[in-house]
Amino acid sequence: MVKNSSSLKSLFLLLSLVAIMMFAVACSSEKSAVDDDKKEDPKVETPKQEVVVPEEPIDIEIVVNNYGRNFPSGMSENENPYLDFIQENTNLNITVQVPPAEGYMERLNVLMAGRDLPDMIYSPDANWFVNFVNQKALTPLSSIIEEHGQNLLKYIPEQAWQAVTIDGEIYAVPHILQEAGTELIYVRQDWLNDLGLDKPVTLDEYVEVLKAFKENYNNMGYIMTDHLGRISPMLGAFGVQRNQWVERDGKLVFSSTLPEMKEALAFLADLYEQGLFDREFPSNNLAAVNEKIANDRIGLYSAAWWDTRGPILTNKQNNEKAEWVSLDYPVGPNGHSGVEGRPLVRGYNAIPVTSDNAVAVVKMLDFLVSDGFRDIFLGFEGEVWEIKDGVASTDFEKHNEHLYRQMYNTVEPLDMETTKIRLDSLGLEFNLFDNVSKIAENVMVSEFVGPPTPSVGLYGAQLRAVEDEIFANIISGRRSIDEFDKFVERWYKEGGQQWTDEVNEWYKNR
Repeated sequence: MVKNSSSLKSLFLLLSLVAIMMFAVACSSEKSAVDDDKKEDPKVETPKQEVVVPEEPIDIEIVVNNYGRNFPSGMSENENPYLDFIQENTNLNITVQVPPAEGYMERLNVLMAGRDLPDMIYSPDANWFVNFVNQKALTPLSSIIEEHGQNLLKYIPEQAWQAVTIDGEIYAVPHILQEAGTELIYVRQDWLNDLGLDKPVTLDEYVEVLKAFKENYNNMGYIMTDHLGRISPMLGAFGVQRNQWVERDGKLVFSSTLPEMKEALAFLADLYEQGLFDREFPSNNLAAVNEKIANDRIGLYSAAWWDTRGPILTNKQNNEKAEWVSLDYPVGPNGHSGVEGRPLVRGYNAIPVTSDNAVAVVKMLDFLVSDGFRDIFLGFEGEVWEIKDGVASTDFEKHNEHLYRQMYNTVEPLDMETTKIRLDSLGLEFNLFDNVSKIAENVMVSEFVGPPTPSVGLYGAQLRAVEDEIFANIISGRRSIDEFDKFVERWYKEGGQQWTDEVNEWYKNR
């Protein structure tokens, strides 16, 4: 019996071992089948998740101009939603320094003389920029922009980069203007209708309209501001503008010294002599000009494109019969017409050589010129502005409250779509986008687009002052038109020749 019992136990043990082995094999087969299924169906595969450790934000300090704008209660240049928006999208901690608007440039000079310099300085002054490049105080940026600023290169025109390139190296990120120029002619259409006059086209026709307005409406004639402002369309009729460089026989010549300028001055002097030119022009500041327009004293003048929301609007509010329309630019005796084109570059984002954060600054500017531009330029959509029925509209209370945002707008793409949204949102009845478009189609631009040459700092201000004085005296009849030839001789003698040589050296090597 014992023997039989031992045999039975052995049999049970053997069967148990077999069962366990079969179970193990079955489990193993099932696991293999599941693994095979997973390989065939990636949807059920659970990939390994890589743990991404975010980079620590980089601290940078920038200096910008707020132009005296106010902040809403509880906000400042370092505490506001627009700065938060920039920081969140660039992984930066940005400290903003805002010198007083009055004396801003003096403050920049003091900063540059110190030891604790910020990482970026915004300057609107081209001479300041060139001066500190010459002192080797600014960081060369070409390679950094090439690697980290592709949006900057994409959205900022090549011409603007020429203005910040010295000896083949970029030393600042340029801030460009959206509007190509400022002036266009506006006329009282209701007065033309009352007198049965057509819109003038040629200079002669402009003169006839000025005469009719003076005789019938006690009009002051064509108006000009102090420092010879608002005469650009009249100069354009002679194929010339002030303060530009134009090509003549393969070389650049300063426009104010050309024979065409003499012809334009003779025409303006004749207007003055006929009583068709506002005789108060030497003392006409902008406020005085706007007051005359608003009070029916002017019926044809060279307006700024925004005047339809300024003195023209005030005039229409004062006189419900007043109707203003824009004209084509006057055509001169040789078929010329046009208006002064403004320099493309309006400011310079420069990085002192003491900064270790040039890459971070360029990345910030690269964001501001692309994904961040519209929110900074226009304000937050849905809060400051919105599109209704396909037309942009602005909440002016919010717009004014958020106007401080534009201190961060130190770099812009050439973006007419966004410009149209901005201008249309201010009121389609003001024709602002139509105005800037008409100007852009007729601008006369300088052939010199490089950085200021050394002679600008040495002689530019004095030469401009001499030009202002002599041209004003010729127009008002206090000096003969023959004085123009003496002016040209003096201009070259007192620094103009050296300036011309420097400009042509750039032109030859551009």
